[in-house]
Amino acid sequence: MIPPKPTDDPTLPAAPVPAPAGSRPSRHAAVLLAVWTLLVAGVSSGITAAVVGGDSGDIEGAAAPTVSPSIRQDTHTYPADPPQEPEAVPSPTTESFAMGEKAKSGGATVVVKKVSESASVTLDDFESEKVLKAGAGAKFAIVETTVYNDGTEPFDPVCGGGISQGLVDAEGRKFDLIEDAYLVKANRKAEACGEEVQPGFERDAVFVYKLPADASPAQWTFSGSRGMTEGDLAVVRLAVRTTSS
Repeated sequence: MIPPKPTDDPTLPAAPVPAPAGSRPSRHAAVLLAVWTLLVAGVSSGITAAVVGGDSGDIEGAAAPTVSPSIRQDTHTYPADPPQEPEAVPSPTTESFAMGEKAKSGGATVVVKKVSESASVTLDDFESEKVLKAGAGAKFAIVETTVYNDGTEPFDPVCGGGISQGLVDAEGRKFDLIEDAYLVKANRKAEACGEEVQPGFERDAVFVYKLPADASPAQWTFSGSRGMTEGDLAVVRLAVRTTSS
């Protein structure tokens, strides 16, 4: 004997038999019909929710869906980037020369002929001469030079900033050119200020610095590009001779 085919359909209560035509159904039959209708509607709703995958809370024992990440996470660890070193700033290249040598910087070539110390210098203000005194506890260091223009552009050795980058003493202290350097008698005589030295020409020039009385001049520095071009600073080592005037 072949067993009956199983079915997953739920067993519904049998519908109540309607009353014969022409007779009014009893109150009891009407109540049974209403209950049967509600049962059929509830069972159908449960089946529909199970088929379409309703919330797990609606159906007892339903497993929660597994969520897979859409992007694979990188669980590897990597070493931190090394700290960035500050960019090194190149320092100007300095060339050193002795007195009497042709010291070169940019388009300028200078020969330091003599360095002397004095308590005063003579100025020529176009109308008369006057003596400028260094004052108590001070003195002047006077650097006498011949300046050659070996470049392609004219320049003024003394005025407008000139080529001087200062005088350095034995303690490493730097001193600027005095304000009245263009009036120094030797510069007025050589026309070292106000008329530029043209390429291929030369001119004598005197550079004067005010120092403490106990300072010892050690170096004279200059730049053919007035210090605007990196790496063209020239240094001349000094040997000082003291004078009385």
